Amino acid sequence: MDSNTPSKSSFMAVHKVELGTAAIIAVLGIGLGLALPEDQSMPHRFNRIITISGWLYFLTWSLSFYPQFLLNWRTKSVVGLSFDYVSLNMMGFIGYSIFNIAFYFDPSVQEQYRQKHNGHSNAVHLNDVFFAVHAAILAGFTLIQCFIYERGNQRISRLCASAIAVTVSLSCVSFLLVVFDSRKFPFLTFLYWLSWVKMGVTFFKYMPQVWLNYKRQSTLGWNINQVLLDFSGGFFSVTQLCMEAFVKEDLSAITGDPVKFGLGLVSVIFDIMFMIQHYSLYRENNAKLIEEAPKARYTMVSPDQSRQSSQQDEQPLLTASATTSVSEEGLSGPQPSKTNSVDTVALPTSRDQDHVV
Repeated sequence: MDSNTPSKSSFMAVHKVELGTAAIIAVLGIGLGLALPEDQSMPHRFNRIITISGWLYFLTWSLSFYPQFLLNWRTKSVVGLSFDYVSLNMMGFIGYSIFNIAFYFDPSVQEQYRQKHNGHSNAVHLNDVFFAVHAAILAGFTLIQCFIYERGNQRISRLCASAIAVTVSLSCVSFLLVVFDSRKFPFLTFLYWLSWVKMGVTFFKYMPQVWLNYKRQSTLGWNINQVLLDFSGGFFSVTQLCMEAFVKEDLSAITGDPVKFGLGLVSVIFDIMFMIQHYSLYRENNAKLIEEAPKARYTMVSPDQSRQSSQQDEQPLLTASATTSVSEEGLSGPQPSKTNSVDTVALPTSRDQDHVV
């Protein structure tokens, strides 16, 4: 029994930030679920459980955007992050925000929904609105990072840019049809179009990142804590919808908001794939690349060295020149042609990769 004590304490020490974050999420989720008014459309004995599940999904999914954002900020680099993923993510959440805001606040949309679903109310809650708007804002900030931080030779692919242009154009045409002929094309139809856009984006946005990880044979630059939080958010979201459909004995909670159910289900499936890549397929590659970095002409540079004199106790970041041969192994993809100038690129350390910062 004593032999297990060091390993347990070591696990607690290494993952204290993650465990602390999980505890805070649990306390806040339960607290919000108990403190806020009940949903009178659901049986009393299940009301609080469903509400707590909703706020847990909101908190975990919302926080899932921060690990990657903070990793980019700390390393001043977006190498390893798919620009297609970020771009599709932002477009999808803008549409999802419009959908949730209209479903929650617009009485005419709520009435159209009831007429279409035999008098049943829609399953959009206040936490759905907060989540979608917050996600769109954070996705926008992450996209900005892609243009101001070191990115190597990464860029938005032509296929992704074309898909975004076509989708935005079709959305504008759909909205104009609603404006000029609302009887034939009700606003609810336009909102469902946006929801299916979000569903399609959710399915396709993860693929570029899966492919990029495979091509590089590494998950460095792609924060695993984002994946774990995203998985938890998807799980609680699907759980909330299934419980609501069960207690109401009405599947319209799922069929009336397919994007929310699909968003959670697809997220869970792809997050499992990311976890397999990080913890199994490319685990040894990640460790090897971090270990061998100093042997490949890497220099130790403090985050604030360019602005002021570095302090002795500051955590250094690994950096490398643009001509470093390690990049040929897939750490940051193909590099530009060799020049005499040195381009300093910050790379995530094991601490950055495995901890919420």
